[in-house]
Amino acid sequence: MVARERELNSLYTVTVIVVLAIVTATFGALIFAFIWRSQNAFLWEHLRIPSLLWVTTPILLASSALLERSRRSLKAGDRAGFRRFLQWTTGFGFLFLAGQGAAWLQVMRSNVILEFDKHAWFIFLFSGMHALHILAGVGGLAYLLYRSYQSASGPRYQMTTRALTNALAMFWHYLGFMWVVLFGLLLTWRR
Repeated sequence: MVARERELNSLYTVTVIVVLAIVTATFGALIFAFIWRSQNAFLWEHLRIPSLLWVTTPILLASSALLERSRRSLKAGDRAGFRRFLQWTTGFGFLFLAGQGAAWLQVMRSNVILEFDKHAWFIFLFSGMHALHILAGVGGLAYLLYRSYQSASGPRYQMTTRALTNALAMFWHYLGFMWVVLFGLLLTWRR
């Protein structure tokens, strides 16, 4: 069983690494476009960052810490702890998404004319693309949560759950890192 779990972990890890390579290339292209576009002073103003992003960013980072606690609980055989921390992680994921949507509304209500301020579009582009990936991660969290309520508890079930949790944790932590990079870029980049 141990060898099978290692194989399963390896398979899921390779899959996540391939997905993250694609995610990195996508966001890398967006970051390149952001930096390249900012070099042209024409119609480029530095945008005031929506204040809600200062709230949603720690929420996402806290969800990452909660997922890690959930993963440790699962590894220790504490299914109740696994489920409890996974519920909090999923809730924080949804809260992050709701906060990002509210931040979009803050930008739209700030009298920024998107037609003339190309920088403002990057808030929508960065946060929108990131939100799509977060939504995929929340879907994975919801699946794990559903799985945590199933009565099956044999070694194969537990092995698969651990491997899925490890893979999802890698994906989720990376999304937290990517958001910090994007948020930092929006905060600090000037022409």
